[in-house]
Amino acid sequence: MSAATTNGLHPDRAKIVGLIDRSRPNWSLEQPFYVDPAVYELERELLFPREWSLVAHASEVPEKGRYIVRQLFDEEIIVVRFGDGEDDIAAYYNVCTHRGSRLCTKDGRSRLLVCPYHAWSFRLTGELQTRQDLPEGVDPEALGLHRVPSKCIGGLVLCGLDKACLPDVQPVADALIDGLRQNGIDRARIAARKTYPTKANWKLVLENFSECYHCRPAHPEYFRVNAHVKVTAMRDEDKAVQWQEELEAWHSVIGDAEFNKGAWESGDIDTAPYGMYRKPIGPGRMTLSDDGQPVSCLMGGRTSYDGGETGFLLGRMSFVSSANDYVTLFQMIPRGPTETDVILTWLVDADADAGIDVDAITWMWDVTTVQDKTITEHNADGVASRAYRPGPYTALETQTASFVEVYLSNMRHLITGERPAVAPRRQRPSRGYVMPATSETA
Repeated sequence: MSAATTNGLHPDRAKIVGLIDRSRPNWSLEQPFYVDPAVYELERELLFPREWSLVAHASEVPEKGRYIVRQLFDEEIIVVRFGDGEDDIAAYYNVCTHRGSRLCTKDGRSRLLVCPYHAWSFRLTGELQTRQDLPEGVDPEALGLHRVPSKCIGGLVLCGLDKACLPDVQPVADALIDGLRQNGIDRARIAARKTYPTKANWKLVLENFSECYHCRPAHPEYFRVNAHVKVTAMRDEDKAVQWQEELEAWHSVIGDAEFNKGAWESGDIDTAPYGMYRKPIGPGRMTLSDDGQPVSCLMGGRTSYDGGETGFLLGRMSFVSSANDYVTLFQMIPRGPTETDVILTWLVDADADAGIDVDAITWMWDVTTVQDKTITEHNADGVASRAYRPGPYTALETQTASFVEVYLSNMRHLITGERPAVAPRRQRPSRGYVMPATSETA
């Protein structure tokens, strides 16, 4: 018998399909999905190239010639501004087309991108500039830098690995650009950035990020600040009624246009997911700070605080939380079967005072992400045990269950080529990061 199984799949792939087919709805994944290098390699080959991800803010490349080196999954890329226009930003693999050297070793500014190995140079638009040493018969036009698909949306730079299989990103731009601009993200600057290397599979990181069931025991600060926890972190009918009353009171102040502002696309193999939601932070709170008081100047042309938070989903691994006076960007970057980088970037208005209290701005999401890192790594340690078995999701983890269901459906389709007979459920993320939780979604 050949290496292929009777159904035409390589044995390793057939084994993974078998694990998918025996998975129980509303239960966590089998252990190999969290620890097995073979599963991760299939994700690298089939899944990640189809994902648009947030890689930078446009203010990081403010003028022509400025470039930065960033991570896109486990590839290193260069993001460069090649012109003076708002959208004149390109991205390239950080690979010289001469003999494959790493082209840029750090962020910088230059008229050309010059390889440190043999000094081959490339224009900011990617074409090969150095031509005098080319052997006869070699076409210099074929030796330009390898372009990475990119799109600047309201000041956020999104990239993907493979143009051939990436879904169209224009619907994401059309749905979110007005909201991003209304929150001032297109005219912001970076106040701080922190990386939280997490020793856990990327799916465990996203599962945790998608629910707030853990918020009461794990996040006392977040639980105190955010009123939506009344329905996303616990099941309590009296609290749910209280939250609904708070929503209605906020609605009466801000009006229908602001209250109903939103967009949602769950996405599938051929469609990029995105989302936008608004919700109140909590009674008496103007922003997402320790005491609820302002920590920077208003963004997006606002003239007063309305006590709301706008959340955005861009792809499956990038999120934005926007209070009235600062913005937090979230990037989840898979780095291996059991390693994920979580990167948070805090933005303030471009004209914000230079002496702003950065600690006050980063406080809530920093303390919350440090706690998330700890509990997710503990989760990963337990999942790696020989005693681990999948467990059931509760009614407060429906969005996590939906994420797992969509993941399994997509992976099965990508491995076998067979489209699912029944489309997976489409749930909005919970935890309050990107949705206005109500008693209906609890």
